[in-house]
Amino acid sequence: MKKKYIIKYSFEFIVIVLGITASFWLNQISINNQNEQERIKVLNSLQMEVNEIKNYCIERQKTWQTDIKLLDEFLYPDNGIFNIESILKMTTSKTRIETIMIIYRVFFPPMNRYYSIINSGDLKYVNSDRVKEILSKLHNTSYLYVETTVDYEKEIKQSFLPFLATNHSDVVLARDNDNITMKEYSFTLNNAINSDKKLKAKFIMIKRYLEIKMDFLRLYMVSLDDLDNEISLVLNN
Repeated sequence: MKKKYIIKYSFEFIVIVLGITASFWLNQISINNQNEQERIKVLNSLQMEVNEIKNYCIERQKTWQTDIKLLDEFLYPDNGIFNIESILKMTTSKTRIETIMIIYRVFFPPMNRYYSIINSGDLKYVNSDRVKEILSKLHNTSYLYVETTVDYEKEIKQSFLPFLATNHSDVVLARDNDNITMKEYSFTLNNAINSDKKLKAKFIMIKRYLEIKMDFLRLYMVSLDDLDNEISLVLNN
């Protein structure tokens, strides 16, 4: 009789243990599936943002390239002859020219998704160290390089306006004078550059910082491509 109860309770114990084990196993599978879904969701979100940042960088790159080309036309015209037609092909706006002199161009790529993932702690779902490494390089090191050149450009241009207003007020006044055409404005600025070494030197420094900024932007875009490729590899695997 005693043996019968021992067998019975032993069987019930085994059933309970197996039930708990199965429940734990199924729960773990459910958690793993949920984590995998979150992982894919985070990676897809990061890749979408990479494409958004790429588009932003392409736009910035085109704008900065035009800035540099315009400065080249004023500083280093072909055969030493100022070519107004080359200027007019790039812009017919006096404001566009003035922007190069006194307004710095910001660099604010769309990074809301990245910051949201960091702040929510969802980056834990990404189990690729390589993706995390490139993310850190992109949003910290590479971004900081570009942002630093923007800050330097800002400092130069903040000092440019008072110098221009004091020493070349005719250029400042010509911008708002509707009777002065874009062509006349460009010649006025060109004459000012050629007659004032300090003004020309300031333009040369602006151009140098723009070129440095372009170099760092290219490095930033390389990191973008690296991140895009690595995320694709992880998702495909």
